[in-house]
Amino acid sequence: MEEERKKESEFRIKIDRDSDSYEEFVDLIKTSIAAKDQTSLKAMLAGAHPADVVTLFKDLEREEELYLFRLLSYEDQAYSLIKMEEETLESYLEELSVDEISKTIGHIETDETTYLLSYLPSAKRELVLANLSKTDSFEIRSQLGFREYSAGRLMSKDFATVTITDNVRKGIINVRKKAKEIEDIYQVYVTNEDGVLEGFIPLKDLFLTPINTKIAKITNFSVFAFHYDVDQEEVANTFKKYDLVSAAVTDDLGRIIGRITVDDVLEIVEEEASEDILLMAGVSEDERLSTPILQSVKRRIVWLNVNLLTAFVSSTVVAFFEDTISQIVVLATLMPIVAGLGGNAGTQSVTVVIRNIATGDLSFSNWWDAVRKEFTIGVLNGLALGTVTFTMIYLVKGNLTLGLVVATAMFVNMIVASLVGSLVPILLKSMKIDPAIASSIFVTATTDVCGFFFFLGLATVFAKYLV
Repeated sequence: MEEERKKESEFRIKIDRDSDSYEEFVDLIKTSIAAKDQTSLKAMLAGAHPADVVTLFKDLEREEELYLFRLLSYEDQAYSLIKMEEETLESYLEELSVDEISKTIGHIETDETTYLLSYLPSAKRELVLANLSKTDSFEIRSQLGFREYSAGRLMSKDFATVTITDNVRKGIINVRKKAKEIEDIYQVYVTNEDGVLEGFIPLKDLFLTPINTKIAKITNFSVFAFHYDVDQEEVANTFKKYDLVSAAVTDDLGRIIGRITVDDVLEIVEEEASEDILLMAGVSEDERLSTPILQSVKRRIVWLNVNLLTAFVSSTVVAFFEDTISQIVVLATLMPIVAGLGGNAGTQSVTVVIRNIATGDLSFSNWWDAVRKEFTIGVLNGLALGTVTFTMIYLVKGNLTLGLVVATAMFVNMIVASLVGSLVPILLKSMKIDPAIASSIFVTATTDVCGFFFFLGLATVFAKYLV
C-alpha cells in the first residue's frame, strides 16, 4: 500500500504542468507510444490515479490517448471515463467497441455504469446491455428508467442490509458477503421481512456489538431516505444540511432500492453551481473549453438576440426624449451612470436570491422576507449613492438641479433594481422555470428602461433649470 501511494505521488509530480519536467515527460510518453513500447508506458503509468491519467490525455493526440487508455486495467479505464468531460466522454464511447465498454463497466457500481451508458446512442447501449449478465442488464435498465437528475438515477444499487429480526452475527455475515462487491460501506440498512426500510446501523456499531445481540436493539430508526423521484438538487441540500455521509433511496412502498453517498453529492453540487453560473450569463450548461466554436456560437446567440431586443426597448425610451437630450447635451454623458449602477444592483439582488433558492433557504413560505430585505437594501444604497452622485455632479458641473435630478433617478432606480432583482427569480420559480436562465436579462432590461425613463423624464420636467 505504501509503495502504491509513493508511485501515485511521483506520477502527480511528473504531470504537474508548472514543473520544468512536464513537457519532457509528455514527450517521453509520445515517443514510447510511437514505438509501441508497452513495457515502458506501463512503467511510466505505474501507480497513476485514473483522474491524473485523464489530465495527461489533454496534451496527447486522440490516437495517442486511445492507445494509452487501452493499456490501463479495465477498472482504471472505467474510472478514467467517469473523470472525463462530457464531450470527451461521448467521443471516447463512440470509438470504443461494444466488447471494450462491456468489460470496462463490469468493474464499477451501478450508478457509475448508468452514468456512462447514458452517453451512448440507444442502439449501441442496447448492444452493451445485451453483452452483460441478465442480472446486471436488468438492474441497469431499471435505473436508466428513472427520471434524469433524480435520486433514482443518482443512486447505487450496491448496498448492505440486515433484517430487523436477525442478530448481529447474521448481520456481520451479510456485510462480509456484500463487501466483496461494494466499494465503500458507511452504514448497514435495516429492513423488515418485506424489504421496507426501518433504520440503519453504523458499520462500527455492528462489529463492536456482541454477536448474539438482536439487530433491533442497536438500530437507529432516524434514517434519512429519499423517494426515487426526488430531484438531485434537493438530495444535495439535505446532505449538506444534515452532514450526511450516506442515505437510502426507497420506492413507492418504502422498500430500499439503493443508496446515495457523499461522493455522488459532491459532483451534484459542482454540477448545479456551474449550471447556475453559466445560465445566468446566458451560456449553455453543457459548454466546455473543448466545445466546437460554431456549437458555442449557436448556443449563445439565442440569448444575445434576446439582449438585443431589450436593448432596442431601452433605445426607444431614450429616443422619446431626443429633444431634451439635444437641448441639454450633458445628459448623454450621465445616462449610463444611472442605468449601469441600477443593472449592477439588480444583478446583486438576483445572485443572492437565486443562491438562497438553490440552497433551500428561500421558499414560497418566506419570499416576502427576501423582497423586504432587498427593498430596504435598495433604499439605503439609493440614498448613499444618490448623495455621492449629487455631491460629485454639483462639484464638477456646478448645477444644483442637475445633481438633484441624477441623484433622484439613481435613488428610484436602485429601489426598482432591488425589487425586480428579488421578485423575478421568485416568480420564475413559481412558474417552474429555472430562475438562473432568464433572471439577469429581465432585471437588466428593466433597470435600463426605468433608469433612462426616470432620469430623462425628470430632466425634461426641470429642463429650464438645467440649461
